[in-house]
Amino acid sequence: MIRRVAFSKAILAGVLGAFAWEIIVRILIALHVPIIDMVQMLGTAVWSKSPSQLYYPTGLLMHLGIGAIWAIFYAYFFWSELPWRPIFQGLAFAIIPALVAGLVMIPQLGWMHPMVLAGQIPHPGVFAIHYGWGGPAGVLLGHIVYGLALGIIYVRPVGYPVKRSAAHA
Repeated sequence: MIRRVAFSKAILAGVLGAFAWEIIVRILIALHVPIIDMVQMLGTAVWSKSPSQLYYPTGLLMHLGIGAIWAIFYAYFFWSELPWRPIFQGLAFAIIPALVAGLVMIPQLGWMHPMVLAGQIPHPGVFAIHYGWGGPAGVLLGHIVYGLALGIIYVRPVGYPVKRSAAHA
C-alpha cells in the first residue's frame, strides 16, 4: 500500500516540538536548573571562536531542522502504522530519537566539538552524563516534550492510516 504523509504538517509538528523543547529548557535555565542546553552545544560547535551570539540562532536552526527530519520519520512509520492514540504514538516514538541522541549523537558531537577538543568544556559522554544529572534529565525531558508535541500536533493530517480503509476512517 502507498502511504500518504502530510510532509508540511509533519515538518511543522517537528519544528514546533523542537521549539517547545527549547522553551522548556530556557525556562529551566532561567530557574537555574543545571540542564543540558543542546542549542548551545550545537551552535558552539560551529561558532566556538566567535565572540558574537551567532551560536544561538545557528544552534536553534540546527535543532529545529533535526526535529523536522525526525517528524517525517514519525509520520511515515508511526502515525500510519500504530493503532494507538496520537499522544501515545508520539511518546513511544520519542524513545527512538532519545536513544539515538543519547547513545550516538551527543557522544559523537563531543568528540567533534572544538571547545571539548580545546579542553574548555568536558566531553558530554553517553546521554551527557558528564554534565551531571541535568545532562540525562535534559535529554529525556526534551524528547518527552518533543514526542508529546508530535502526538498533539500531527493528528489526522491526511487520508487515513494504512491499515484502515476509507470507509473506516
